[in-house]
Amino acid sequence: TVNGGKQKDIGVEALIKYTAYESDHGCFRSIKPFANIAYSHFRYENFKFQTNTGVTSDYSGLAVGGVPKWTYNLGVDVLTQPGIYGNVNFFHKSAVPITSDGVNWTGSYSLLNTKLGYQHSFGGRFDLDLFFGIGNLAGTRYPIMVFVNQLPDAYIPAPPKANFYGGVNFKFIL
Repeated sequence: TVNGGKQKDIGVEALIKYTAYESDHGCFRSIKPFANIAYSHFRYENFKFQTNTGVTSDYSGLAVGGVPKWTYNLGVDVLTQPGIYGNVNFFHKSAVPITSDGVNWTGSYSLLNTKLGYQHSFGGRFDLDLFFGIGNLAGTRYPIMVFVNQLPDAYIPAPPKANFYGGVNFKFIL
């Protein structure tokens, strides 16, 4: 049997953060927009696969399964003087091949997420963080997990509606 080859993984990532506003006085402590982007040009090289029937396929030059070409986030973090904070984030992921032959792909998708919270320190020994968030505000259908070359069960879908969550973090500092 012939199963194997190489991959040539070429990509670039960039992150930009900017402190648009910062102050120890007034209502807002900070406003920080951010953006990050990743471009991946991952390809098979001299990659051949032989099935149980003896048929050999050559996947050379095709996109590597499970790797999106583009992924990016845009968002802003806001912190107020009283300790209330918030975040809004837009996430995008381009389509992903789910078979090495390049025939089957997921769709691309975008998500809008938000989080609101309150943080406070008590006497320098205790920290409290209360938060509530909503993921997938627009109710986008997308795969939460992708299994390459596992047809017909290639992916697990995420919940198709908005996902609500919350939490409390309490920290004692020695």
